[in-house]
Amino acid sequence: MLRLLLLVLCCVSLNAQHISLAYLKSKPKGTPRDFFIWLYLQEPGTTAKQAKAAYNLIAHKTPKLVELAKQKGALNLIPHPCQGLPLEVLSDKDSACIAIALSFERIFTEAKDPKSAAILRSLQPKLKSYPKLYNALQIVLNPTDQNAFIQARASVIATIYNALSYEQKQGFLDRPFDPEVLAKLASENNPAFNDILRRVILDSHFGVFQKALSHASITNSDSKTFFLLGINALLHQEEITAFTYFDRAQKQADKAFMHDKAVFWKYLLSQNNAYLDILSQSTNPNLFSLYANLARNTMPKYHIVTSLGLLSHKPPKFDIKDPFAWQILKEKILSINNKRAFLKALKSLKTEQSMAHLAYFLERYYNDERHYFLTPYARKAHFKSLEEKAMAYAIARQESLLLPALVSSSYALGLMQIMPFNVAPFAKALGLSRVQLTDMFNPHLSLAFGNYYLNTLKEEFKNPLFVAYCYNGGPKFFRKLLKEHHFFTRGKFEPWLSMERIPCEETRLYGQKVLANYIIYQSIFRHHSHKIHFNMQGFLNTILKDRP
Repeated sequence: MLRLLLLVLCCVSLNAQHISLAYLKSKPKGTPRDFFIWLYLQEPGTTAKQAKAAYNLIAHKTPKLVELAKQKGALNLIPHPCQGLPLEVLSDKDSACIAIALSFERIFTEAKDPKSAAILRSLQPKLKSYPKLYNALQIVLNPTDQNAFIQARASVIATIYNALSYEQKQGFLDRPFDPEVLAKLASENNPAFNDILRRVILDSHFGVFQKALSHASITNSDSKTFFLLGINALLHQEEITAFTYFDRAQKQADKAFMHDKAVFWKYLLSQNNAYLDILSQSTNPNLFSLYANLARNTMPKYHIVTSLGLLSHKPPKFDIKDPFAWQILKEKILSINNKRAFLKALKSLKTEQSMAHLAYFLERYYNDERHYFLTPYARKAHFKSLEEKAMAYAIARQESLLLPALVSSSYALGLMQIMPFNVAPFAKALGLSRVQLTDMFNPHLSLAFGNYYLNTLKEEFKNPLFVAYCYNGGPKFFRKLLKEHHFFTRGKFEPWLSMERIPCEETRLYGQKVLANYIIYQSIFRHHSHKIHFNMQGFLNTILKDRP
């Protein structure tokens, strides 16, 4: 039945749009046009002149677009004469030439050789007008002087770190720092340095740095960094320090998700039910407020919407499978400042095919007071079980807000955000031919492709949480993660602790949010009630049991 349905859908799906330079110029600037430029640059018939014109239309010049433009000869990148000059030659050059020739990565590489290090030391005075390079040389040429880090300041440390190879990053930071030095740098609350702290805390190859960080007293930071400082303290058996950091994360949080997560960890550490009571009052349907309501057997305070009332069966006034039509409509409606005019503009969206678009605008109108858990396009879908349906919609809601013509910055496509490289193999596995990338804007086809992939992942990874990680980060990423034996094994605070140690922030948060979606959708499908019915503790136990 499913294969027959897919064949029908494939026959009526979008034909591949012929892409020309005129077509690209006629479309609004943004990620959807970048995606079509990406396709255009891959066409054999695209000339260097056409590629250059297309390249100038790009909104976000990503590495893959730049590389394609280079391959087409659209970019005439002539290296500067100072690039690549030997160190010996640089001694006779001016500071501008030296700055061009020396990258941070080169400085760290050359400094390993005593002779090269001596030349670098002689070049350093010429670079006082280039403080980042000057400070990088100060740090690398004086490895035991930690004051050099303080003098450089957090923003410069972040710039240097991000420019290094992974091996150099380890050599740069994974050392026995004085905790006071780390506290001074971290308390600058520099966003780039905070980002590095969060990544390093979750990287098992920075154990020496993590230990020093656990002894630092950091009083000025953002909520996300405070939270992971708490996790790092916890991993070093500093539970009192961890609680302090979670408390700071709660107070600094400007979003309900982070606030509730911090409160939840204060509960885990203290086992004080007062924190569950706080969480049970949350108006955000996240994993932590769900846990609290289930534990306290209370009715959630958030407003879950599962239906938008009577909707027309007529097609909407715009093509839901056209990413440009959605981009134009979205910008037009969001530009309306008058509330009455805003609601009037939504009337044309009251159709079954555009219910997700309507919910998108209503959620913004009600400003997080309502949370939409809809099931558009379900009539033509085929699911083997309610669990399978719940998982498919949990993923779709997180991936695209159930919007069918969405294009991500990595060019994931459609309702289920299928990556372009997966379209052909998925089509082959489903017995389909002549499927184009633009067919992923057909919500029925995208839902079927995504569900196929979810079932494939479930065969190996079993648990919905693990499947969610793999859907976002890829199965190779998660297999590699599980080889680090501290993930999802029995121990204090598990599986919650492992859920906070996933090294990729996007995948870490994605798993937590999909899991909440899954619990809510499953409860809706089974009980048709806004009160959540779910065996949370039993499910948490299966996470550890289902570890591959």
